[in-house]
Amino acid sequence: MDDLDLTRARVVDSTTVRGLLDAGFDAFEVIRQVARACEEWVPELFAAFMVAATTAVEGRNALNDAPSLPPARGGPKPSPAVSLPADVGHLADQLAALAALLAQRLTDAAARADLTGDRDACEYAARAAADLHQILRRGDDETAAR
Repeated sequence: MDDLDLTRARVVDSTTVRGLLDAGFDAFEVIRQVARACEEWVPELFAAFMVAATTAVEGRNALNDAPSLPPARGGPKPSPAVSLPADVGHLADQLAALAALLAQRLTDAAARADLTGDRDACEYAARAAADLHQILRRGDDETAAR
């Protein structure tokens, strides 16, 4: 199981708003790091991955403003161990699926958040995740990251 699978499992398994804020923060960071790495691996998709990385930062920063986000962890930021597959489209699909999951889970968390700051952070981050999904998904046109 690679780090994308572990990150996805954390997002799925989060049962509280606080837990999802933490898992979501790390998921956005993993997406950012993988997208940044793909900028170098696949120069022809530089722009798509650059936009994806920037959007992931927006989602991560939105969650950082949530009052219930656990205090900064003492350990290092997640550093994904993801190997570049022969088909970069597969990796982009995995990132798009993680973004779609984040959008869904954060939207659900916003509806049950007790604090206005948590609700606002979840809503903004959910929009960023939905944008990430659109940027990275395979579409009929070739404007997506492939």
